[in-house]
Amino acid sequence: MTSVADLFGEALLALHNSDIKSAEAKFREIIRLDASHVPALNLLTVVLMSAGRFVDAEPFIARAVSLNQNSDVSFYNYGLISKQLDKPQQAYEQFTRALELNANVPETWNNRGTVSNDLSNYDLAIADFNSAIKLNENYVEAYANKGKSLLQLRRHDEALAAYDSALSIKPDLAEALLGRGNVLSALRRHDEALAAYDSALAVRPDLAEAMLGRGNVFTDTKRDEEALAAYDKALAVKPDFAELHHNRGNSLLRLARYSEAQTAYRYALRLKPDLFASAAALVPLLLTDGNIKEALSVAVRALENNNTSNAKALVAFCLRSPLADPSIGDVRDLLLQALAEPWGNPADLSASCIQFLSLNDQIRKGLAHIAGRPPGSKSADRFIGSSANIAALAEDRLFRTLLETTPVCHAGLELFITELRFLLLSAAVADASALETPEAELSFYCAIARQCFLNNYAFAVSEEEVQQTNALRSALSLSIAAGAVIPALTVIAAAAYFPLHSLEDAASLGDKEWPEVVKAVLEQQIFAPAEEKRLRATIAALTPIANDVSRQVRAQYEASPFPQWVKIAPGHIRESQTPDALIDDAFPLSSYVPVGNHADIDVLIAGCGTGQHAINSARRFKRAQVLAVDLSLTSLCYAKRKTRELGINNILYAQADITALSTIGRSFDVIEAVGVLHHLSEPFAGWRELLTLLRPGGIMRVGLYSDIARADVVKVREFIASRGYRATADDMRRCRREIIDLPDGDPLKGVLGYRDFYSLNECRDLLFHVQEHRLTLPMIGNFLSDNKLEFIGFELDLHVSRDYSRHFPADVAMTDLAQWHEYERQNPRAFRRMYVFWIQKK
Repeated sequence: MTSVADLFGEALLALHNSDIKSAEAKFREIIRLDASHVPALNLLTVVLMSAGRFVDAEPFIARAVSLNQNSDVSFYNYGLISKQLDKPQQAYEQFTRALELNANVPETWNNRGTVSNDLSNYDLAIADFNSAIKLNENYVEAYANKGKSLLQLRRHDEALAAYDSALSIKPDLAEALLGRGNVLSALRRHDEALAAYDSALAVRPDLAEAMLGRGNVFTDTKRDEEALAAYDKALAVKPDFAELHHNRGNSLLRLARYSEAQTAYRYALRLKPDLFASAAALVPLLLTDGNIKEALSVAVRALENNNTSNAKALVAFCLRSPLADPSIGDVRDLLLQALAEPWGNPADLSASCIQFLSLNDQIRKGLAHIAGRPPGSKSADRFIGSSANIAALAEDRLFRTLLETTPVCHAGLELFITELRFLLLSAAVADASALETPEAELSFYCAIARQCFLNNYAFAVSEEEVQQTNALRSALSLSIAAGAVIPALTVIAAAAYFPLHSLEDAASLGDKEWPEVVKAVLEQQIFAPAEEKRLRATIAALTPIANDVSRQVRAQYEASPFPQWVKIAPGHIRESQTPDALIDDAFPLSSYVPVGNHADIDVLIAGCGTGQHAINSARRFKRAQVLAVDLSLTSLCYAKRKTRELGINNILYAQADITALSTIGRSFDVIEAVGVLHHLSEPFAGWRELLTLLRPGGIMRVGLYSDIARADVVKVREFIASRGYRATADDMRRCRREIIDLPDGDPLKGVLGYRDFYSLNECRDLLFHVQEHRLTLPMIGNFLSDNKLEFIGFELDLHVSRDYSRHFPADVAMTDLAQWHEYERQNPRAFRRMYVFWIQKK
């Protein structure tokens, strides 16, 4: 029998004679005889690596390093194998161990740097490349790799220097020429970028990445037909290059070849399932075509492959679609996750949640009963009131979470919850001494109380309820003053009809022991408002509020701030970015002139309300310093409290009048004024005031009411005036209920389609505002022309933009306001919410 030593000698001889097959067989036989033969394990690993058989090699190198912890070469090879098997974290650990044993091998530093780059640890990667270069100043690959990491960090000048260093050593290094082209493209030095890509292709005519770069330059310069040709040429060389298919889809999308764009994105995802950009581009196209099932499937797969806030936002984007109804299957668990975390704005998800609540038998029966009742009926229904039915409703987590999170925007469900609230009051009054309530039932009633606070107690109240509530308030006040034991149901019933902080010494309720669900109600209705009251002293006043209309508007929002939001989505589908990148992504065909890839920018939010807008903008822009102003101190305090809760520290809140902002002595890169200018005494004068604060080249986001789109609101306002309703809580409640009770088909009921209708403070803004202007696109166009402003584009739903493109194909940038005016006349609901658009100061 041949000994292990003899076999090892024969294996080495086979290697020397390039008889790889024989060498592999002998090494395997050695390992079969002696599983701890480290030299054979290492050499078999090398044999398998040289043949590209990395999966086969991994168990042998793993055994080798477990037997010998002192071989930097073994750990280095293990790192290379892990890298090839797309195990970057494992590769990083193996290269690190190799460096601990021998830090004088530049190749190890370079390879660990490439793995750090794959892990998006770009600063660590650059440090490793520098270590490799320190050991070998002519290490051309390390210079090129360093350039790649610097480009990821947008340190463009340094990236160019790194690539130039590589090219000074090896002028025909195609990878460095390619990287240089990528940097120049990012700097929008398009002609130089094309030259660099052409140089790379001269060295390597089959370098598909350089062809991709050329296509990207054509895309950036709005030469989409040439871009498409470049991508097609690259795909002929590298048909399985997922990013090429994605970018080809982008060109097809801009050319309005929507079906072909879908095909390109699908192919990209087939090749690279975790290519989130393709999923994010495909989903809106599918939704616009009415293909909700495939859109949701694509979004869910994207979430499975990319467990990020952006992927969650994409799923939420599908779930909030009007197409999301029970016909697509039961997605209540998915909706619950999206609402509770949240994955999107909870208010946007409300309508879809309501659709799927109909799968609950008790809710479906309750809604059917409501629909069949005579208008104006307020009596509670017996089948709703049974303990079994209340328990069934309480077990519906989606229903409870919806109630706790955002106003319920559905007239029938509002009436149903109104009856449930009356049952809560009746239960509390009937047994005022009961100290125990079943846990599920108590949780459900707490959710109703939180809903009522969120919608500012918008639900209609009967005379019977008024009498019982007044008695409840008196009894509760006496119990608080006496320090008596108070049943939880008594507190919750009161909280469902009026805010607890309106009770004298309400804070003492916090000294008692309560279930967690009751504590949540106390936090919402007593302690959060108390914190906002304390914050009033921390809000600076930037300007006086001398304008008479501004004072009236301030008074309205001091009494009726909105929205009283609970949660906000953690981010956007796109990562935070510079203004240039934002406009380039959203409006690639616009005539926007880049002002430089600055990351530190000043942003003004003119009319920030309760903070959602300011928070989203603070997240949208990289390292932005945000000044958020509003007339209402109450709104600002709510905004500041929520901003602190989220740990956001780059927003300064201040009280100011837009009409006097030119006195503050500041200027801004970005100004956002959405939903505020049309409430000024002179909207265009206020707009001009803001423009004095906008830096040259700066951008502005504007939201204005459309005269055409709000025709239904105008009719309701006329109805309100004819009935003599005032902007008081009682009158607004009665007015809302009268509108809800109108016969189906009555044109005034169109206002039920506005989300603002379902919260009292928002309803006041929608229908009872002290000052409202409505504008037309010709009026806006004239203002832009007179003030030398460049129209960049509208924020639009994809179905609107596609429909407009079909009607006006020559307006490829979709910036012709005269044609948009014609389109709106034909489609009066296109800007129902408001015109929201971006402009640039020339």
